[in-house]
Amino acid sequence: MLFMSPIWCSFANIPSDAEAAFASSSSSFSLSTLEVTHDLGFAGFALTERREHDQWRWALVSAEGPVVDEGWEQTESDAKRSAVGAMRHLIAG
Repeated sequence: MLFMSPIWCSFANIPSDAEAAFASSSSSFSLSTLEVTHDLGFAGFALTERREHDQWRWALVSAEGPVVDEGWEQTESDAKRSAVGAMRHLIAG
């Protein structure tokens, strides 16, 4: 299965008010650090956000709203990598 590199979007640049509201409702910490990405194979989105300087949350949120998976990493890039890896794992089934 071929996966494209994800394109991350900051909360401030989410194009639709409805999408921004949905992402905001899934955020637990900081909208200023919140970023989301989508994959056509996953009905929902992945997010990352910073809790503290060296504590980044990643989560997968289903289209229905609940968080289906989440975790913590020390850097933003590691959180993004973990989020994408978890999303791809779910897609691959």
